[in-house]
Amino acid sequence: MGLTSSFWILTCAEGLMTAGYAVSFPFLAIYLNVQRGLPMSWVGLFLASSMLVSSSVQFVGGEVSDAVGRRNVMVGSLAFRALNVAAIAWAINGGWPLWTLFVLHPVGMMAGGFFHPAARSWVADRTPPAGRLKAYGFLRMGNNAGWALGPALGGLLAAGSYTLMFFVTALVFGLCAAIVAAAVRDMPGMATGRFSGAGLSGFRSALSNRVFLRFCAFTFTMSAVMSQLVVSTSLYSKSFLGLSEREIGLLFSINGLMVVLCQYIVTRVLEGRRITAGLAAGALLYSAGYLFFGYAPTFFFAAAAIVVVTCGEMVVSPGLQALGANMAPKAEKGRYLGVQGVFQQAGSSTGILIGSNAIGLLSPLYREAPWFIIAALGLVSAAGFAGLGRRLPAESDGLRPRDLLAAQIPAEPV
Repeated sequence: MGLTSSFWILTCAEGLMTAGYAVSFPFLAIYLNVQRGLPMSWVGLFLASSMLVSSSVQFVGGEVSDAVGRRNVMVGSLAFRALNVAAIAWAINGGWPLWTLFVLHPVGMMAGGFFHPAARSWVADRTPPAGRLKAYGFLRMGNNAGWALGPALGGLLAAGSYTLMFFVTALVFGLCAAIVAAAVRDMPGMATGRFSGAGLSGFRSALSNRVFLRFCAFTFTMSAVMSQLVVSTSLYSKSFLGLSEREIGLLFSINGLMVVLCQYIVTRVLEGRRITAGLAAGALLYSAGYLFFGYAPTFFFAAAAIVVVTCGEMVVSPGLQALGANMAPKAEKGRYLGVQGVFQQAGSSTGILIGSNAIGLLSPLYREAPWFIIAALGLVSAAGFAGLGRRLPAESDGLRPRDLLAAQIPAEPV
């Protein structure tokens, strides 16, 4: 089944949504630390807790999307998020007590947690296993087109008004909700119309698949590494590399622009190869890139490090999504991708907590110390994915049927 017009509309909507998100949220840590005087360790704890809240509903989002349809969940999530971010903008504008942000931000993250398992399940419904790496690669291109634009605009707005940044984000989320509602349709018969009522037993049922459980464990460690790109890099850049908000925004834009320009090429190179091999290689690139970033003496060295990190991202991000979808039974894609989302968000939350606290506690003593911790997690992930490849059926690992057939036919004697 080819990629439909609905897929491309969803890709564009996700790109716009990411641009709106990137206008404001990458700078929230700086706002809390610099503008409101919240210590780095507290900033990390707050943002990590918010992501942990988001991870707790990923499984629920997948289950609900199996029951009521992917589109309904996506639209509801985006509409609620628009209202939530508008409330955050009002809170910042009015200088409301910090506890209001401590309530509003986790609630918004929770609403956002419903969107992603529904969207990934929608893509999996419409693509065969061997085509999912390409489909998720295109989705990454759309997301990073937004990521290339959003932080640069946010960096400019941050110099004048944090309030305006968040109002722009709220408007974009509302527009995305309207686009998805008008143009995206579910596959007929995919929504069951009823909830399984499985609750935690459904969660345990998915994890009773031991190979999937191993995959989730290394998704957790890999996500802890990947999560350093926004919070930890911005805090470290501001406090220890001496970069301005504008330069920090440019780092994020380099990351997004690279994915837009190069993701298709990387996906074509990886197509027909084992996904787990790509994940292991990408994890090694992440480790090398973050170590390089820790030692960066200037903006240009920091930018070069982000280039290496982005090379890892272009392999790892679509690979995680494709492999999770390939391992899920046809009738339980929402459940399985929701479970994977729990581990992914929990890993991101843990990574933010580790990174921000390590920067606050260790970097004053030995500046580069936090990045050795992150690099070690990347090496653990690389070893885990390499081992996982020996336990997966070849087709689930991204090999196409004709590749399998060719591998089974002996070569003609010369």
